[in-house]
Amino acid sequence: MALALRQLRNGVLGALALFLVLNAWIMSSTLQQQQQQPEKRQVGPACETQRDTLIQSMDLLNKALLRQDNPNVDIGKAVVNERQEKPCADCSRSSPVDTDAVRVWGKPRRTKGFLTIGIPTVKRDKDSHYLGTTIDSLIENTAEADRRQVIIVIFLADFDSYYNKMLSQELYKNYSRHLEDGFMQVVHAPISFYPQLEGLKQNFNDSQDRVKWRSKQCVDYAFLFSYCRDLSEFYLQLEDDVVSSENYLTTIRDYINGQTSAWSMLEFSELGFIGKLLRSSDLQRLADFLLLFYEEMPNDFLIRHFLKLLPHRETFVRRPSLFQHIGKHSSLIGKEQNLVDAFYVASLKRRYNDSDNPPAVVSTDMSAFGEYKPQLAYSSEPGYFWVEAPKVGQAFFVLFEKRATLSRIVVETGSEEHPKDILEQGTLEVSTKLLPPAVNQSADATPNCADYTKIGNFLNGRFEMSTQGGVPVPVKCLKVTVTGDQKMWILVREIAVWTAK
Repeated sequence: MALALRQLRNGVLGALALFLVLNAWIMSSTLQQQQQQPEKRQVGPACETQRDTLIQSMDLLNKALLRQDNPNVDIGKAVVNERQEKPCADCSRSSPVDTDAVRVWGKPRRTKGFLTIGIPTVKRDKDSHYLGTTIDSLIENTAEADRRQVIIVIFLADFDSYYNKMLSQELYKNYSRHLEDGFMQVVHAPISFYPQLEGLKQNFNDSQDRVKWRSKQCVDYAFLFSYCRDLSEFYLQLEDDVVSSENYLTTIRDYINGQTSAWSMLEFSELGFIGKLLRSSDLQRLADFLLLFYEEMPNDFLIRHFLKLLPHRETFVRRPSLFQHIGKHSSLIGKEQNLVDAFYVASLKRRYNDSDNPPAVVSTDMSAFGEYKPQLAYSSEPGYFWVEAPKVGQAFFVLFEKRATLSRIVVETGSEEHPKDILEQGTLEVSTKLLPPAVNQSADATPNCADYTKIGNFLNGRFEMSTQGGVPVPVKCLKVTVTGDQKMWILVREIAVWTAK
């Protein structure tokens, strides 16, 4: 009974939220049309159709609010299915932000770029400073040629005007080159942009200080979204206390291009709203939504609710993560947070760039975690192989397309971020003989190699064989076997082999 009541309550609240958003949207469109009447601007048929659809949807929601017989009904489905991915120009209201007036430093570009990175920054407790580290990390990991397609927007979001002034001067002193060439911009919101932040409702039993802090944060995001909405094709949200991995931009571009399903948000970090990527065409709607419900709940909660209103609700999480949280002291006075992204890897570059790694397929009978498949440890693609709950006797295999005479073999497990995720006890064996698949053997099964010869043991999570003679016979299979019980997972960072010349 309690579960049904909770589901009913959530359904009604969701419908009410959607009703209010649609109502605000329609009112905004109507006001804009009235303001444009002196110009006798005509509203296109597509806009009229969209507005009629929204009005019909409001009727549907009114009925849904009164319907209690089926709390599991998807109230918003009829509405979101009608949403157009790219609303017509006349239906998109102008930005509430005067971009020229709020820009402190930075040269605007004439054409849209590929990606805007938004970073709000405020004064922190205990005089902690992370912003410089964040900016330096992004600059270092963005190739010179790519900077023409990227804009980093730093939002001075503190209410202390003196602090903002000092920080803006410091930013210009340290990054004037990037501010002048359009790679970076610094902005500041007028105090008039902010609604009432005192005496708000204390949802989630939050203190007044916390409610004010998180409500202001929602408004900060709304301002930043409104400012950035026309700068590029995509928008990435970061905080002022994160660092990026190497080649983050290439990875983001490849991940976007590799999507085969429609999406509304892509995630490049597991934490909060860090590393979340949106289409810029959705930013103004999201900004309006945050301003409407800024006092209700934290921004990352609201954004999840917003995504439920879109036709493509599913989000896709890319692992390994591309951004890591480094801040210890929150902008909320007295709050310390030791949040780290367990799936972050600073560098996915191969350590042994001179290895040959002839064509081969890597397979396993172990349980691979998420997208961390065995092939990633061997191929040139960024990533690694991560095993959860390894058991004695389990193994992974490298099956060469053609037999190869090997002069050196290196297998490394663990990483800087996960130093304990090593193969504690294991052996490496080689085989020259591949037998036909067994009866009823599945296509993705491990290779049926025979007559293995043991080459050596793992030591401290690492195996290396490097002798003058190497393995004197052509090898068809490599096999790494777990030989001892262990509680930790295994992260196979790299498998590198060299062939005899």
